[in-house]
This record gives sequence, C-alpha cells and structure tokens, in this order.
Amino acid sequence: MSTHEVSPASYDRVMRATHWTTLALVAGAYVAVWIADPDIVGSYVKPVVQIHRSLGLTVAALTLFRLAWRWRMGIPDLPSDLPAMQKVAARATEGLIYVLLLAQPLVGLLYTNAYGLRAKPFLLFEIPALIARNKSLGIQLGNIHSFLGYALLTLVGLHAAAALFHHFIRRDDVLNAMLPQRLRRRDRAAFMPTSRIERS
Repeated sequence: MSTHEVSPASYDRVMRATHWTTLALVAGAYVAVWIADPDIVGSYVKPVVQIHRSLGLTVAALTLFRLAWRWRMGIPDLPSDLPAMQKVAARATEGLIYVLLLAQPLVGLLYTNAYGLRAKPFLLFEIPALIARNKSLGIQLGNIHSFLGYALLTLVGLHAAAALFHHFIRRDDVLNAMLPQRLRRRDRAAFMPTSRIERS
C-alpha cells in the first residue's frame, strides 16, 4: 500500500537506483559463491565466501529500504489493458522476489552460524551468532539455502523475461518506468521482424 492516492507515472530515481543496485549485488553474490572453489580461487576461498555473505546481507538491508520507500512513494500501475491474471502473476512474482531477497540472506546467516562460523560484512565487523553450532541443522539450512538460491534465480529470470515481453512485444511502458530517462523509448523497431515494422 502507498501513502499516495494517485500512482506515479514511473519509478522515482531512488527506486530505480536501488532496483539496479540490487540486481548487481545479487549477481555478485551468485558469482562469488560459484567461484568459491580452490581450483578457481586457490587459497582465497574463505575471503570469497565472506564477500558472498557480505553481498547477501547488503541485499537484505537494501530490500528493507526499498520496501519502505516503495510504500512511501508508490509505484506505477500495470497497463490497464493487461489481463487480470497477468496482473496477479506479475505482482505475485514481484512479491516472491522481495520475500526471497530477505529470506535467502537470513537463511544463509543461520547456515553460517550452524557451522560455528560468523558473518563479517566486508570484514568491517562481526555479526553475533543467532543460533548455536548444530551440524545436522546446518546441513538442512544449507539445502534450504541452495533451494532458495535456485528459486530466486528462476523468479528473476521470469521477471526479466516479462519485462522484455512488455517492452518488445506489447510495446508498453512497463520496462521504461524502471529505466533512466536517457534510456527510455530507444528504437525497439531494431529488434522487431521487418514485417512487424511495416504493419506498425
């Protein structure tokens, strides 16, 4: 819910900046965990894992800020001619992404603690353990963490595919609403079949 009665025409600068920053942080977290292998980074596995944890916790903090800002400023409405089920699917996917952006780092933190370790965001400070060491619980949390990671990756992929569908197929302003002004309404015809251009 928003404090605004009228929906804005597009996302404001803060929402756009936090959206794309979150995407970059999430991508960095995935890259870090994928390369955290002695065959790839040698003896730097532990620092790389700490980077992964740091990026994940930053995503969680940024997501809380995004949700608060979103509630305060409001967001654009979906196209009025979009079928009701597609609107429900769009908002449900968006909501699940927010949930996972918060849940995944928390589960990761608990997973870390269950193995008797501590998260040290960017090596600046140490977060106290939330749970005691418990290896069997750690295994379960590790499985949940992996599952949520793949679920988040899938939802982000669907979200991106939907944005491209709106931009290039429906040719509405759903993606434009999240782009900086200088990148909006670029020549989409360059990505369309010739026959489609001639009919438009």
